[in-house]
Amino acid sequence: MDSIASVFEFVMGDKKLYWLCAIFGSALFIIQLGLALLGMGDHGDIDADTGGLDMHHADTGISDFRFFSFRSVVAFITFFGWGGVIFGLSGIAGFFAALTSGLIMMLATAALLCFLLKMEQSGNINPEDYVGSSGKVYLGIPAGRGKTGKVSVSIRGSLREIDGVSDEEIPTGVSVKVVECVDGQRFLVKRI
Repeated sequence: MDSIASVFEFVMGDKKLYWLCAIFGSALFIIQLGLALLGMGDHGDIDADTGGLDMHHADTGISDFRFFSFRSVVAFITFFGWGGVIFGLSGIAGFFAALTSGLIMMLATAALLCFLLKMEQSGNINPEDYVGSSGKVYLGIPAGRGKTGKVSVSIRGSLREIDGVSDEEIPTGVSVKVVECVDGQRFLVKRI
């Protein structure tokens, strides 16, 4: 038992390990912050053509809570180190105070990231979301569903442009209603 206590006292007694963790964790935090401010941090956004598929973030509940993510581990190392620097001379009680402060910050970081993921919104609109909405033709639609015209549709508070087809000719300025999604890119519209 005396050998374990002497090893503990050698490693933790003069706060070398605590200072190492505090400086290393703080440096990693500053690097993460700098990269995030420059727009180079890992934020998971990928710009890609999804071919009309809805690629929004699903609310997956507790599975968004990542206790062992890179950011939460950096938070643990940083606050374990600074907690040890502050409480390190208190022996084993100081070690547990440092460990507790590291775990609390790790938990807080994981909870904050989980909360931020739940706030994420992609803004994508499924083609089916247009069905039932109304709008105005601003580029005439020829008859016969062969060629398209342009329709301005207000959906979710924003004005969107869609390609409209119709069985009858519809001139510019006429109010129409979206009846069906033809192929994911063109929409069948009818006069209101």
